[in-house]
Amino acid sequence: MANARNAQRAVLLALTMLTAVSGTLAVAQSKKAGAAKAKGPAVAKSTPEEIASAEETYKTKCSICHAADGNSPIPNMSFADGEWRHGATVPEVVKTITNGVPGTAMMPFGTQFSAGEIAALARKVRTFDKKLK
Repeated sequence: MANARNAQRAVLLALTMLTAVSGTLAVAQSKKAGAAKAKGPAVAKSTPEEIASAEETYKTKCSICHAADGNSPIPNMSFADGEWRHGATVPEVVKTITNGVPGTAMMPFGTQFSAGEIAALARKVRTFDKKLK
């Protein structure tokens, strides 16, 4: 009988320890996810080819509305005026290019280009705003 009680206590102790460890891991994972979210979504790395093609992509897909030099005379479409309505960080610009902006002329390009191509294009359009680094 004593051996059965000792076995039950050992099982309960093991379960208690497992629960504590699981809780600690969950908190650590939650903190890690929160830290990643605070930095913004991850932006894909661009290959040298994708970076090189960003110029041509801009000319063929973007310059129609945003102008060849990024200084569009159309309201809210200039990259050079320092007014980024949908965010100026690389992750924000990637999101805008990928998803478009509903209710505006900005269509989504997420299905037309790879994540690396979009990241290269986001970095390209940011170069038109001389205040950004």
